[in-house]
Amino acid sequence: MSNESMKVFDWDDQIPDDGGESLESVLLPDGNYSFLVVKVEKAYYDGGDKIPSCNMVKLFLRVDGGELGTSLCVENVYLYEKMAWKAAQFLRSVGLRKSGEAMNWRQLLDSEGQTGRCQIYVDTFEGRNGEKKQTNKVRRYFDPEERAPKKGFERGKF
Repeated sequence: MSNESMKVFDWDDQIPDDGGESLESVLLPDGNYSFLVVKVEKAYYDGGDKIPSCNMVKLFLRVDGGELGTSLCVENVYLYEKMAWKAAQFLRSVGLRKSGEAMNWRQLLDSEGQTGRCQIYVDTFEGRNGEKKQTNKVRRYFDPEERAPKKGFERGKF
């Protein structure tokens, strides 16, 4: 590709994406899918009716829908007591925590590049201009499948 075909930006131009990671996304039907954590960001939530002001982690997940395409899901994990289940489920799914182990919130920041499985649903909401919009959201994260070797038949043992 020659340099002549590349667009040059001015200081006031908007950046079209985050530098190589395609943000194109398809709406996947409800179901169970594999995902890749493509980006993790620290953030702060100012609080609302249901959630107090607190730190949060934004997880950018590329959900693989096979021949249907991929969906980019942005999941917020709020760092407060009632959301600990979501962080624990996510960390088990990507293999950074085992069931029953103590969890450190900072482990969420180490999840970029990790893979797991989740259950996706279609969320319908009202956009800024009052228009109806839909996006994929994660209902739950699955623990990795155990891949212990199966024992063969042994005479006299059940």
